[in-house]
Amino acid sequence: MKKEEYGFAIIGCGAIARLHADALRNTKKARLIGVFDEVSAYAEKFAQEKRCGIFTSLEELLSDDSVDVVSICTPSGLHAEQAVAVANAKKHLVIEKPMAITKEQLSAVVSAVQKNGVKCEVISQFRFIEPVRKIKNAIDGGKLGVIYHADFRLPYFRSQEYYDKGAWRGTWAMDGGGALMNQGIHGVDVIQYLMGGIKSVYADCRTMGRNIEVEDSVNALVEYENGAIGVIQATTLAYPGFQKTIEITAENGCVVLTEDAITAWEVKGEEYEVSGGSAINAGADPMAIPPTYHTLQFEDIISAIENDVKPIVNENDGEEIAKIVLAIYESAREGKRIYL
Repeated sequence: MKKEEYGFAIIGCGAIARLHADALRNTKKARLIGVFDEVSAYAEKFAQEKRCGIFTSLEELLSDDSVDVVSICTPSGLHAEQAVAVANAKKHLVIEKPMAITKEQLSAVVSAVQKNGVKCEVISQFRFIEPVRKIKNAIDGGKLGVIYHADFRLPYFRSQEYYDKGAWRGTWAMDGGGALMNQGIHGVDVIQYLMGGIKSVYADCRTMGRNIEVEDSVNALVEYENGAIGVIQATTLAYPGFQKTIEITAENGCVVLTEDAITAWEVKGEEYEVSGGSAINAGADPMAIPPTYHTLQFEDIISAIENDVKPIVNENDGEEIAKIVLAIYESAREGKRIYL
């Protein structure tokens, strides 16, 4: 049933929640009703800044009939439990990446969403941008011919101070992983989406320069479902932080995506005016991303609700994305190739 306006609430009042609030401000038919955080001072400051209400408990938020959709912006280790609670309250949900951090948690979220018939949108905003769609259409339409290689590289920088500022950061229990699960997961999703899925991985994960539990560096050899091979490489040690790239080498040419811009397009018979570069450099600043692309995902979940269809990046996609990262971690632990 369509409504003139959909009420949104946010759980967690950290930096990423501010991006959600800014994106909602530009989303048609959306209104931010209120926020909840276990630390009431955080919620109070956030509500004053974003001019919205405060929920004093998760139970209060979930029982409010004016809330249609809940954004989960808490540490990754809390996502699954909160997502299940939201779904059981018959609220639609938006979950920041990753959807969950273990196979059991992922399964629980998928089950709760589908059992309760709610919509679930997992944040993977780069799938929505025109350059990614351009490359996807070129691959699926056969314009690139046979794909030989597809590489993703993420040379980011996060200082020890960055990890020390949040006790949950860099831990298995709450972060679920390091350079790949936290910083690299968007690129992992985009490259597997472009290539039509990942068949197997063989990885080496190491903690080389930070005092954290999880990896700050990872190299993975990848075999894609379409027969191509490639590398997934991520680090948070690349001072001062550089832009992530996806490079595709194919029978009819090569394409390079730098953050949200196509910076090289050499495809036989296919003209495309490449960008001079991307203004995004989350490699140096975690919040150096615009809210524009999150707005596209908020618009998508509203459309999914109104048309009773799955969102473009739904709970099944969220499970697949996280399982790829988990397979890379498993490969590094076991010292062998893992098939998905």
